[in-house]
Amino acid sequence: MSHKIWEINGISLELNLQDADANERCENAFEKMEENEKALPKDGKNSERIRQYCQLFRQLYDDIFGAGTSEKIFNGLPTSVDVYENIYYQFLDFINAQKVGIEMDRAKRIEKYTPVNRQQRRAAGKKK
Repeated sequence: MSHKIWEINGISLELNLQDADANERCENAFEKMEENEKALPKDGKNSERIRQYCQLFRQLYDDIFGAGTSEKIFNGLPTSVDVYENIYYQFLDFINAQKVGIEMDRAKRIEKYTPVNRQQRRAAGKKK
């Protein structure tokens, strides 16, 4: 079974990528993030650009896991590009690990029920 719980900053967030609604939330959230990133200002105060950039990540987690989730994830952490990007990369690793787990689980189930394997199991059972 693939891992469906993301542990981050002392909280546990469930995300089941085999669920259509969860996938749709992710797809929509990442699309929204991409569009909002295009609208970020290229000039002005650097501090304000950092805050707006970090807000992209906050919005992503709120869109996927529900309003207020980003407050829990970033509670006590500085509004810092490296902190926010590090958490984002951890989230992407979580998603990728779940996808790999899903594919491995599926491959095991398929292998178990392929005709060749059933014949091999029957033959092995007769030898005993």
